[in-house]
Amino acid sequence: MSCICQECGKTYQVDLIFPDHIWEKIKPKGKGKGAGLLCGSCMLAKIENFGKHGVLHVREDFRI
Repeated sequence: MSCICQECGKTYQVDLIFPDHIWEKIKPKGKGKGAGLLCGSCMLAKIENFGKHGVLHVREDFRI
């Protein structure tokens, strides 16, 4: 099963879960609290647009 990014329209299969305080800053425009779908590329592009240097640490084990 896949989802469609509400920013670029790309179909994607891997969900990235961010803390609520980050999601609320990057979610698609016009979406309610906690709502919206974004692909990983759009999420990271929006975070990079904040212009701050930092690290996002993946804490869960992802197995391929």
